[in-house]
Amino acid sequence: MRRVRALLTTLAFLLPFQKLKIGLLNRLGHAIDPQALIGINLVKSVKRVEMGPGSVIGNFNVFGRMELVRLEEGARINTFNLFVPGITMEPAVDRGVTRSLIMGPHSRIIFMHVIDVSGGVILGEEAWLTGMRSTILSHVFDPEGGIIIEPIELKRRAVVGTNCTLLAGAVVGEGALVGAGSTLWTRQEVAADNLAGGVPARRLAKISITEEAYNSLRQPAPAPAPETEA
Repeated sequence: MRRVRALLTTLAFLLPFQKLKIGLLNRLGHAIDPQALIGINLVKSVKRVEMGPGSVIGNFNVFGRMELVRLEEGARINTFNLFVPGITMEPAVDRGVTRSLIMGPHSRIIFMHVIDVSGGVILGEEAWLTGMRSTILSHVFDPEGGIIIEPIELKRRAVVGTNCTLLAGAVVGEGALVGAGSTLWTRQEVAADNLAGGVPARRLAKISITEEAYNSLRQPAPAPAPETEA
């Protein structure tokens, strides 16, 4: 029965018709708000998907072997992103987000990012993974033996620039900005309201991202096109 549900979930995410897609996913035990929008995506072996009103998953994303995908109100995933666990072993300390993607209200993931959800990835309200080609690795090799599997978190209104690398346990503080091309090492934390950059990233300056910048993404979700299911 579990395999049948997983197969039907995969097929539902490939459908082009919004009402049919959402209705089928909810009947399969997921929780999709009628005002959410879902493009054509490859979703394999994902146990539960939750989407709040106005949340959007664009076209051509891949989700695989995950416990939970949760997008709260207004959260958006654009296109061509990959979400998979790089390793399936359990972490030494389970923080409740293993193999999960949690996106707070009006958070945003843009384009062509590779996101390892082994230890979990959390975006706070209005947090942004901007640009393209960033790599998020929530499991890393431990030189003292074994593997570190820990969540990566972007706090409220944190911003990660294009082509960055974040390693297991990294935390981007509230209102902080990680500059393009930077790397956060294992368990490295960027303090709130700071600009960090480099390899490894270091504090460069205090920063205050304007309210207008955040509000520019608070646009209503586009209306779905008329459907002809026949």
